[in-house]
Amino acid sequence: MFRRIGFFRNARSESEVEVSESRGIRSLCLGSSTVQSSMKLTDPYELVLDYTQAMMSFMLFHNQVRSVACIGLGGGSMPKFIWKNLPDVKVSVVENSEQVINVARQYFFVPDDDERLSVIHADGLEWIVDAGQYDVIMLDAFDAFGVPGGFVDDEFTHRVKNCLAHDGIYIQNLWSSDPQLKSRIRKIESYFDQIALVPTPKGGNIVALAFRSGPTAAQLSKIDRLARGLKQSLGLDFDAMLDRMRSFQSSQEKKLSI
Repeated sequence: MFRRIGFFRNARSESEVEVSESRGIRSLCLGSSTVQSSMKLTDPYELVLDYTQAMMSFMLFHNQVRSVACIGLGGGSMPKFIWKNLPDVKVSVVENSEQVINVARQYFFVPDDDERLSVIHADGLEWIVDAGQYDVIMLDAFDAFGVPGGFVDDEFTHRVKNCLAHDGIYIQNLWSSDPQLKSRIRKIESYFDQIALVPTPKGGNIVALAFRSGPTAAQLSKIDRLARGLKQSLGLDFDAMLDRMRSFQSSQEKKLSI
């Protein structure tokens, strides 16, 4: 029997935060009915939503990642997954809502800060100015209307590129229904050497991976074998991600030879 329990709801001027449960899945909504984050109660570190799994596709191209920055916390699914499964990686998460941070800690089991995880209460647009350098930067910031405006501006994209290591990867979660989707993809293409697009299985999201310096031919020649190994070790279907990435290449200008 379907059961939905809304057990936390609080409205403030900037957004409404709601946590609910159904069939063993706890979910977070911010300002709308769109689910921003979900967690399986029996396995809080599993990536439930398809787009969060697609965001992990950076591992197909960069096997020496040591630092990841996530702009936007939500329920913390991706930082938790990295923290648990990639012990050599340090994760910094930037979130502008103290309320979201508190909810993520209390209801979504985001661990306390330690030597590998830090959750920073700050505006991502301001934080990126002096952010330092990272191997991977993920943007997963949404409000009730989509990606907040400042995160699609030229200035922000330029700063992100400057904060990436030479072989760094910028990853942005996009809504397939966004009327500005094509222009957002062209914006990313204009700043980066190459990009890859990973649509989710049901097509609701497209994850863009932008490379400051594109993968080498040697790296790409091993990608199928790497996908099989990662699938076995992490339980994510990297083979299927790679297939969807290849099938979507016709819509790109700066394609990878995969």
